Amino acid sequence: MGVFDLFGREPKNKENRRERFVSATAHEPTSTEQKGGPVGVFFPTSYEEVAKVIDALREGKNAIVHLEKLKQETIISILNMLSGAIYALGGGMYEMEKNIYMFSPTGVEIR
Repeated sequence: MGVFDLFGREPKNKENRRERFVSATAHEPTSTEQKGGPVGVFFPTSYEEVAKVIDALREGKNAIVHLEKLKQETIISILNMLSGAIYALGGGMYEMEKNIYMFSPTGVEIR
């Protein structure tokens, strides 16, 4: 009795494995895979620059936003706007460090 008999499977030959590998790797990316594209890093200096971050999220990019050098009132306003935008886009918000946040659009999971 072999190992494959225990699991009720037939052993696969090398040719079959190679064909499966080629078919699994040679495919067009889906819309979910394209959304996991580049990461934008933003250092906004004012509330008005939030639109650039939201545009990047709408394009399906992840965004890391550094808010260390801003006043507390501005940080709160920016976070309110971005959390509303990311909610509307169905994504997520993650605090990486104090005043450094990562926003990811829908279909991109960060662990």
